[in-house]
Amino acid sequence: MTVISTWEVWDRFIAVNGQNIYHIGNVCGTCSFFFEKLLDNKKSINPKETIEKLNFGLDSIDDNVIDILKEIIPIGFYEIALLTINPKLAAVGQAGDYFAKEQVDLWGKDGYDGVPHSPKVNYYRGTDKEIGSDRKLFEFFIPLTSPDYIDQTRVDFYKEQILKGNKPTAISLTILDVKKPAVWPDDDIKPEFTSHWCIAHYILDGHHKIKAASELNSEITLFSFIAKEKGVSTTDDINELLKYIG
Repeated sequence: MTVISTWEVWDRFIAVNGQNIYHIGNVCGTCSFFFEKLLDNKKSINPKETIEKLNFGLDSIDDNVIDILKEIIPIGFYEIALLTINPKLAAVGQAGDYFAKEQVDLWGKDGYDGVPHSPKVNYYRGTDKEIGSDRKLFEFFIPLTSPDYIDQTRVDFYKEQILKGNKPTAISLTILDVKKPAVWPDDDIKPEFTSHWCIAHYILDGHHKIKAASELNSEITLFSFIAKEKGVSTTDDINELLKYIG
């Protein structure tokens, strides 16, 4: 199975085998960050040669693993990082949903339908960080495989590995969008953070690992391919990002 990335002039998508699975926003720097599930995807995109290594967790960036993983990554330029993550489930419209709270605080509700954006899928959040005056980093882990196809038996296997001290490794295609509105809901009250650095890790493989870590409130690792050209961000932004993640 191959991941293909379709990047239009305005809208951006992630596609699997030629079908758009996610709409991942647009190229506007003052528009709000978003992602939205378009279609269900039943299977992880898993290079079988790496299964055993990934199950128990990588502790360094391995050139052999990179060569294998390149077959599922769109052609492009990337920074590669091995990150330690602590994912937490965010249910749409509930406490912890970025789109229902932090995004509304800065951009307000949608001017057309008057409600917060819905990504149409539950997702995971990482650790938010203040990264300077007016700026805050928000981290997201977004499943490309539908939660309906998660096998709890497999989740329990990874929970056992984590409890033994292992940190299984997931794989992501990662995009940084730096978003800052031209105006905010109340012109008289400046929000504490007016620049949202939104790092979206689209999970290619490791959905059971992410869920296991979330249920245990524990850490796992993430082999992240950070796209250098496809986000609403510059090379300098990505270099700065690397100081704060992992």
